[in-house]
Amino acid sequence: MNRVKLSALFLGALLLASPLAQALPEDSQQPIRVQADSATLDERRNTAIYTGNVIITQGSMTLTGNKVTLFTNADGELERLISQGQPATYRQTPRAGEAPVNARALNIEYRAAEERIILTEKAHLEQQGNTFDGEYIRYDIPQQLVSAGRGAGEGASPTQRIEMTIQPRRRTDTQEQP
Repeated sequence: MNRVKLSALFLGALLLASPLAQALPEDSQQPIRVQADSATLDERRNTAIYTGNVIITQGSMTLTGNKVTLFTNADGELERLISQGQPATYRQTPRAGEAPVNARALNIEYRAAEERIILTEKAHLEQQGNTFDGEYIRYDIPQQLVSAGRGAGEGASPTQRIEMTIQPRRRTDTQEQP
């Protein structure tokens, strides 16, 4: 019984001490909700592993995967999160009134200190109607900056190319007509 309470306390501290990537200011004030078929919490290694249809939500942010692993530092602050799925997904509204950023890949890694999402293997990201597809996509959350390229590792193809679709900027009445 004490182990269950201690693990629940560790999980609560782990999630609340370092909210996931925050886009909307009010997201960080929202409770974090984790749904999974099972959870393994390792206080010695500062990790939590959730498996089976994992859904993590906080404010406008939703992250899903078959397996999600959270890594914290000794103070319980989130360092990194890895979501694996077929595919794993990420969705968050960057600013009020803007369309959400949608991403999917076989692996999604969130790096807390950098506020960055790394998508690897069959990666796809959609931002304001623009789409990015490839084996590796890096998304800088505060800057809303996307970088895409070839994957790395054994399965990476040297001929793998990225594909992007960029929407034209909308003209306003104040812009001069040619």
